[in-house]
Amino acid sequence: MKNIIFEKYHGNGNDFIIIDTRNKNIFNKFISENIFDIKELCDRQFGIGGDGLIFILEPNGNNHARMIIYNSDGSEAQMCGNGIRCLVQYLHNSKKGSHNSSEYRIETKAGLKIAQYNDGQISVKMGKPIIDIKSIPTNIDKKQNFLPAFLFKESNFEYEGYAVGMGNPHLIFFVEDITKISLSLLGPVFENHKLFPEKTNVHFSQIINRDTIKVLVWERGAGATLACGTGACAVHVAAFNLGLCNSETIIILPGGNLKINWSRLEEEIVMSGTAKKVFSGNYFLN
Repeated sequence: MKNIIFEKYHGNGNDFIIIDTRNKNIFNKFISENIFDIKELCDRQFGIGGDGLIFILEPNGNNHARMIIYNSDGSEAQMCGNGIRCLVQYLHNSKKGSHNSSEYRIETKAGLKIAQYNDGQISVKMGKPIIDIKSIPTNIDKKQNFLPAFLFKESNFEYEGYAVGMGNPHLIFFVEDITKISLSLLGPVFENHKLFPEKTNVHFSQIINRDTIKVLVWERGAGATLACGTGACAVHVAAFNLGLCNSETIIILPGGNLKINWSRLEEEIVMSGTAKKVFSGNYFLN
């Protein structure tokens, strides 16, 4: 194998390299032979560049596709909200997928996700939020409004943090002004905090009003990114449980907005947004 065909997509600036391995053995070769380095592939100077890498595989069940996703540091992710919207847009654009369908059923490491495509808007049922301490997972042993909660202190930063699982762990802070947050300083500290045995995504959130929340994102395995779909869901869950927002919110991220709908623990969260193709090409292997 001398080259790999890929496409590049982004959802709210959260960008992904997509490699379609259906009817091929590229993924098995990658696993067995390690034919390329994910960190190098995602490097913006020496590779294609991206916040992550998505492999599309044949589904195990009667679904449209199976998604396996890696972070830019080479670690595997269970789920990614922006990534799954990019995958759905790819399937919609591709003759290989059921591109005339309005519903897409995607198998992920976090379970089956069902997406609706309507005139460029992609709504995904993201599953039910996880607040069970062991399932998130977190070592926080106290709860506030059903949420694992802990008072974090780091330098001049002292805020209550809330843990929510979305198939991956999230730590959410609510602050008065996110422009005063040093993301590059605080992000890695909390990502690697001892209370999160599998590390965590970190979100600094500012309530604008009951319908609008601004968020800065530090992603586990990727660092500062322009958006995080599962993170937007987790922020909404934390804010709603704390009585800070309504059942439908607009989450304002550096890369654009996402709409989140959710109001009960037994309900699935619905995330809505767009995704766009950036370019396609061939990656030549050394």
